[in-house]
Amino acid sequence: MRTYLIKSVGFLNPLEKISYKIIMKHVGKKLTENTQQSKTSILIIGNPNVGKTTIFNQLSRKYAVTANYPFTTVEANSAPIRIEGREYELIDTAGIYRLDFPSEEGQITRDFLFNNTPKIIIQVIEAAKLEQSLRLTLQLLELKIPLILVLNMNDELAKQGVRLNPHVLSESLNVPIIETIAVEGKGIEKIKKVIPGAKTANYVNSNPPILKKYYQEIETAFPENKKPQQSILSLFALDDPYTKRWIEANYGIKILKKAVAQFNRFKNTNIVNLSFAILNSQNQKIQNIISRVITHKSEITKYGIQKFGEWSRHVLWGWLIVLLMIFLTYIIVGKLGANFLVVEMERLLFTPITNYLKSILTIPILYRFLVGDYGLLTTGLFNAIGTVLPIIILFFLVLNFLEDIGYLTNLVILTNRIFNKLGLTGKSILPIVLGFGCKTMATLSTKILDTKKEKYISIFLIGLAIPCSSQMSIIIAVLSKQPVLSFLIVAGILLFIELTAGLILNHIIPKDKQIDFIMEIPPIRLPDLKLLGKKTYYRSIWFLKEAVPLFLLGAFILFILHETGLISLLQNGLRPIVVDLLNLPINFTEAMVMSLARSEAGAVLVMDMANAGVLTPNQIIVSILVLTLFIPCISNVMAIGKELKWKKATVMVLIITMTSLLIGGGVNLLLNLLRIRL
Repeated sequence: MRTYLIKSVGFLNPLEKISYKIIMKHVGKKLTENTQQSKTSILIIGNPNVGKTTIFNQLSRKYAVTANYPFTTVEANSAPIRIEGREYELIDTAGIYRLDFPSEEGQITRDFLFNNTPKIIIQVIEAAKLEQSLRLTLQLLELKIPLILVLNMNDELAKQGVRLNPHVLSESLNVPIIETIAVEGKGIEKIKKVIPGAKTANYVNSNPPILKKYYQEIETAFPENKKPQQSILSLFALDDPYTKRWIEANYGIKILKKAVAQFNRFKNTNIVNLSFAILNSQNQKIQNIISRVITHKSEITKYGIQKFGEWSRHVLWGWLIVLLMIFLTYIIVGKLGANFLVVEMERLLFTPITNYLKSILTIPILYRFLVGDYGLLTTGLFNAIGTVLPIIILFFLVLNFLEDIGYLTNLVILTNRIFNKLGLTGKSILPIVLGFGCKTMATLSTKILDTKKEKYISIFLIGLAIPCSSQMSIIIAVLSKQPVLSFLIVAGILLFIELTAGLILNHIIPKDKQIDFIMEIPPIRLPDLKLLGKKTYYRSIWFLKEAVPLFLLGAFILFILHETGLISLLQNGLRPIVVDLLNLPINFTEAMVMSLARSEAGAVLVMDMANAGVLTPNQIIVSILVLTLFIPCISNVMAIGKELKWKKATVMVLIITMTSLLIGGGVNLLLNLLRIRL
């Protein structure tokens, strides 16, 4: 059986990233092949950030990244599972609030529901936010597909003083209800026991007379023996453009025209707002269920851990917390990682290995190829494992901690005021924050943004002055050995460049229709240390799988350039820029070459040059700024091309490259004019 496990974009290898567009385009087709082979497909669906991927991980014993903020999953994951001797294909999907007018990533989920009908649906509901999830539940019931409801995060109910009766909820909807605390694995076995016996819910949909009349009349436009699902007719009444495309694809243009004509006749003969009637009917059903299911609700606590969430959004305390988080990252990643772990690993492990290899390698070309100044081991493998890995593990640990406690969403709310000035909504910070993890994943996730202007500005800002996790961890490591002022200068300049670029783009790009920024704020949660370690482990493994081959490739290219003498031609060509404009050693060209493969690979060479005393503190500042602003890595360039098309992407990459050199030259000139010597 073939399995299509589509990983989080940030951890795909370069070839997978190049083919990502094809994967996304044909994701439904791929998953369909699986479901046809395994016969029984199970679709996990639900609102964003309710624990769908955690349920998927527990049931499939696979691992996909989870976090305590929305849009962690932006595509489908699938894996085979076996329950009571039967084969199933388990499919995790991107979050979706409703079937009508979903976000771009939610459209993939809806397309699969209607075009590749699953045999069983598992809807994951955050128990503390039942009312919000029931809107989707009522739409899923209209599909007449066996439905299982999973009430996840029941531990949150006690914190909010809520009592929920799952038995009454099950009777109200006539579907099985399973209570879980997914992160602890509680309730997972109960889900497995229910799956084999899942059947279509015998839910009586008590619609008001006007809606019953609408369904009866609109159905006459379709063949008697092939009526569409009521859910399609409901979306049709809500004027969702997807339904017209679906009807045309499944019934033909003649039936579509007939349905539109019937719909128009109904509206002309009945003075009613169908959208309002449907939504009002759903709300009444939900309120009726809530009144029976929720037996007690006290005020959410105003103090304790949730207070941290309020402080994180505060106009003053929020920014102080941001500075605190930056300082802690600087200490953990820079001081502990670079100044202790890397040094000790070099002393205890890599220096002895290198010295031993040098002693036994007697063939000159082999010596230079493996352990020379540009050897595959010394410049490639040992830099990736011995220098970058210890630093990035600590950085991932910090990033995962902030994700899991729910801090990042509060950061979105805090920065909304600033982003509005740049022509962006606070929603735009989700991809930008992801950029500090992986710029490729961040660029692809801009699909959640609502306007082309927002998307273009966000992609530009991600590619311009935001270092990815691996690059930033090395930058922090380099600057941690310099005066604190160096760190402040670099951070201040990068922030200034981002804000200035955003303001300029906001001014020159025509304004799109602005959509109100609405975001659900997850509760602040204490992280599960086991899951925190597990996520850090998997991200580190994915980093190694992606980075080590590219480090080796970069080292091999440098080796060939030096052996053939081509490096001299390259250095002579770049000398006016590197030496005259940037005032850097000509060897900096090697860091520029390495950064084309992996951004942090170039930063590692800068760190080596700094440790060797080749660079002054001022030159370190300039080199870090240039590499941070330099051409994005290959995978990010491919992602930019996918999202913006290649003409715009080429112009953007050229502008970013020119900006990096001009900023580097300008900072060098300014430091000299002000006679700043760190």
